[in-house]
Amino acid sequence: MSNDMAAAAAVADAIEVAPEVAERPSVDPRNSLNELTGGEWLYFTKSVLTTTYPAELGHHLRKAHGACKPPRLMKELIEFFTKADGVVLDPFAGVGGTLLGATIADPPRAAVGIEINPRWASIYEQVCDEEEIPRQQMLIGDCRTVMAGMEPESVDFVGTDPPYNVHLERTMCNGVYDATHGNRRTDYDMRSDDDGDLANGEGFEDYLEGMTEVFAGCHRVLRPRGYMAVIVRNAYQKGRYCYTNIHLAERAESVGFVLKGEKIWYQAGTRLRPYGYPFAYVPNIAHQYIVILQKPK
Repeated sequence: MSNDMAAAAAVADAIEVAPEVAERPSVDPRNSLNELTGGEWLYFTKSVLTTTYPAELGHHLRKAHGACKPPRLMKELIEFFTKADGVVLDPFAGVGGTLLGATIADPPRAAVGIEINPRWASIYEQVCDEEEIPRQQMLIGDCRTVMAGMEPESVDFVGTDPPYNVHLERTMCNGVYDATHGNRRTDYDMRSDDDGDLANGEGFEDYLEGMTEVFAGCHRVLRPRGYMAVIVRNAYQKGRYCYTNIHLAERAESVGFVLKGEKIWYQAGTRLRPYGYPFAYVPNIAHQYIVILQKPK
């Protein structure tokens, strides 16, 4: 028997003994939210999410932004909260994690990003070109102004990772351990020079007032019964722990959203640093909250 005939016979034998691949369960015809099966839906609803996403999709470029969102995280959110023809909005698009998540979703979704800093938008475009994937729409400007010019009820889902607070200078243990434990891979000062950048505010109350305006804009452009997912980390600044997630949820509800729940997102491998050592307890905040809100019908 020739090598070609032997190979063909081997393939035929393998096909004959291979287990049948189970068909993907069908989507319930009553499911008006997404394209997921019952099992996929159930798995997503767990309130704790632990991830170890790979460094991919231009991460070597995107990591210049200290809070770049993993595209695969955004993909999971987008696939749960939209149908195949849904439109996604990220008012704090950064280097495009949400836009990339929409592009790699199954099937891909259309997305619009708004970013106040042209530097981050440019990195997103570089990533798309390098990865040879189509660019989603990225608009430059203050999201409060840009959303005011968008059509009402024109998007199906808002997924975003806003600034967590105003920017404050921070050191570890008064600078004692900066040399040995402060070598972060990215610069977490991500502010632009624009006065509209919420991280440039005078204090936490200014930040919350700005976020209230943002949420009002999101509420206007989101369709009825659409969802908004806000990724946020609580803050420890000036000796006080701040429940940023609760404050933002309250501000979102004040403009018409309804709080539906939260997912605790733990990104495994978060590096621990000796904050407060050896004088006081200061937490290593290794998790973030994904606050889920809905615009009522």
